[in-house]
Amino acid sequence: MKLQHLAVIFVIIILPISMIMASYIQNQIDAITLQTKYDSSLISATYDAVQAFQLNTTNNKYSSISDSKIRDIEAAISTFYNSLNTSMSDYSASVSDLEAYTPAILFTLYDGYYIYSTYDNVYGTTGEAENEKVDITLDGSNYQKGLRPYVYYSAKYQLQNGNIIVVNYTLDNAITVYGDFGGSEGYVTRSGYLINPDYVQNIDDNAKTLTYNGVTIEPEILTEHLITIEDQELGTAREDDYRYIFYQNEKVYQDQDENGNLLYYDAAGNATTDRSITGIPVIFWFDNYIKTYINDASIREAARDCNMMSTSAFDYYKEAKEFSEWVINHLGSITQSNTLRVEDGTTPIGSDTTYLAENTGDERIFLASDTNDPMLAESAFNNHRLAIIRKSIETNMNTVISNYRTTTLYDYAMPVMSEEDWYKILNNVSMVTFLQGMTIGFRYYNNYAIITNNVNKEVVKPENIYIIAEDSSGNREYHQPGCKDLLEGLQNGTISLVTENTSTSGSYTASAYPTASFQRQSIRMSENSEDDLNYYLQARGKGMVGSTITGQKTLTGCYNCIVNATADYDIDDIIGGNDLINYPDRVENGGTGTIAFRSNNSAYQAVRKAYLTALARERQDLYKSNFDLSI
Repeated sequence: MKLQHLAVIFVIIILPISMIMASYIQNQIDAITLQTKYDSSLISATYDAVQAFQLNTTNNKYSSISDSKIRDIEAAISTFYNSLNTSMSDYSASVSDLEAYTPAILFTLYDGYYIYSTYDNVYGTTGEAENEKVDITLDGSNYQKGLRPYVYYSAKYQLQNGNIIVVNYTLDNAITVYGDFGGSEGYVTRSGYLINPDYVQNIDDNAKTLTYNGVTIEPEILTEHLITIEDQELGTAREDDYRYIFYQNEKVYQDQDENGNLLYYDAAGNATTDRSITGIPVIFWFDNYIKTYINDASIREAARDCNMMSTSAFDYYKEAKEFSEWVINHLGSITQSNTLRVEDGTTPIGSDTTYLAENTGDERIFLASDTNDPMLAESAFNNHRLAIIRKSIETNMNTVISNYRTTTLYDYAMPVMSEEDWYKILNNVSMVTFLQGMTIGFRYYNNYAIITNNVNKEVVKPENIYIIAEDSSGNREYHQPGCKDLLEGLQNGTISLVTENTSTSGSYTASAYPTASFQRQSIRMSENSEDDLNYYLQARGKGMVGSTITGQKTLTGCYNCIVNATADYDIDDIIGGNDLINYPDRVENGGTGTIAFRSNNSAYQAVRKAYLTALARERQDLYKSNFDLSI
């Protein structure tokens, strides 16, 4: 074949193929670039929305109330779309354009979840006349976007007598049980925390003390560092450390004089440092950074009766013991086989071990014991709880996304999520956003983003309690309960847990608080942001010169806790009172299983007492909308 013939063949065949391949490769590169841009925009927008929700809820004392929470969620959704539209302005004309490609947004909260998607709330009629029969069948002609009704994390179970009861779960060990138990019991509704009741002993109602799994629980003094505005126009404020208690889910603070002496009312209603006259403390709400003094006699008397010391940890364990004993007596025989299928709500899953994501077999879910401690992550109760929550979310999200109505022709479906992603969703207050149907080259974009919210008033997770330690200069550092540096520092005496001098004998000063107590607080003193006053609730220090804070000790996070993805010692071991082993030394990690701290170690005992008291106190003081039901 002549060279000219080869050249013709190359021009006619090879060159077009090369051009097509080059175009194809360039299209793939453009598609990957665009997909990366979409991924980044989706994650950033979801993060912005969670930040907005976190900011609104942590600074709103009514955030736990349903209507207020809905407003916070709707504000977060608005933030999400605005942020997404800003970052994707080159690819979308408006927010409404992007809304068509978001089939659902999921908000998981403490005891249930909201789904933001399309719904049809419009009814048609059979005719125009007012007296004509109304057709209650949804006509499907006017879909609109909004929050669907709240869905509780719930499951139905069939009792041995054939009756069906419902259990509502939460993100911790609190449950609500309701249904007809039959016989003399009848219809019952009860709520509480499920624990091993055998661990609660030596209950003293007068002293408000008990022991939980070897740890003494007693009244504790709670303190917070506040800056209160004295004069808004002059820009003056006062900095001080105040004792507080929770009263009906709100913090009540006790006032004090310039020298830090607690103030009480005398017989004439004047403030004095002499507690012996009436014993009624001068108390106030901290409302918009101003002291609002409380005149309600019942609140004053409650503050006097408890001597401004929290008994929430005692109440938690005592009430949980009583509730858990009732649950064991009434639900102790239930296994996962008694769970009813969500498809019909009447058929037990029986021997189907694949219906739920976690197979707990013949384990008795509600029979709390040494081997099934609901406070521990690996208990049968906890595994079943997570499986129920996942089943509920999967079922509803599949339905919502599959039935999504929009102007696009894309076939919407819920994507397959990894086990790691499910872990995030099931263990945190979180926001999950879905973006589907946008064209990227010759295919469609389909992805989701998960951002968790660890600073909130919704739930207190085991890892969200921090222990405060002080050095010899009074400077503070907060640690995870399993921190190696914390335990070693306490053992060798270089640091100590927080203590304060009080006039009350036998008092116990709290040294552990939730994550939100270590977030920076800000006060806007003027239109100039440079005049803002920043402070931390668990910092310490007194003195205010004009608008300048003086004499304040430092409060920092532990470097070891920050750089390590996991605590040095397992939190479940601390809750259970087991000997502590370094994470790398665990046998399952290839280590030797060498014990670092035995359960009777004094430093370990001090940390465990502070931790178990704080965990119980904070859970007891949470606002729970489905609690306080009739018994």
